[in-house]
Amino acid sequence: MKLFNFTEDNDFNQLKKMMGAAESGDFTDFDPEHQLTYGERETLKNDGMKVSGQQLRILRDKTLALKNSRVWVKHEDDIHIAGCPIVQNLRHQPQSLELSTAQPTKQQHICIECLTELQYLGIDQRRSRRLADQVDELFSMTQFQQDYPVHPI
Repeated sequence: MKLFNFTEDNDFNQLKKMMGAAESGDFTDFDPEHQLTYGERETLKNDGMKVSGQQLRILRDKTLALKNSRVWVKHEDDIHIAGCPIVQNLRHQPQSLELSTAQPTKQQHICIECLTELQYLGIDQRRSRRLADQVDELFSMTQFQQDYPVHPI
């Protein structure tokens, strides 16, 4: 099957000339309903973004997503990276969720229930209560982002 070559079509070339288009250009399909805009990405990376619980998705791998990017939920002093029972409950509350892709601060802690949900680093809260004290030392957000890239999903 041979595809039609528009660059050799007189009508197409006249239309391009009338539009002032020197090149054919390229087309990138972008849907802001399903894909984060540049501004949204920057906001998530810097300040965080508030959204309704209905906008937060739990992916098959149990990580969290907004549109086409992984995110985490900031709640009190905890960072939630998976669909743990706390996140499940928060998604059904009327208040908005604070999402981010920024590195956690020293005051913020990774939710051990999320790590258990993902079975990340072999962590299982049900087997060892002492792990809760060691999670901040064991967990690296940089490594997590390599294992579960923020974008694209």
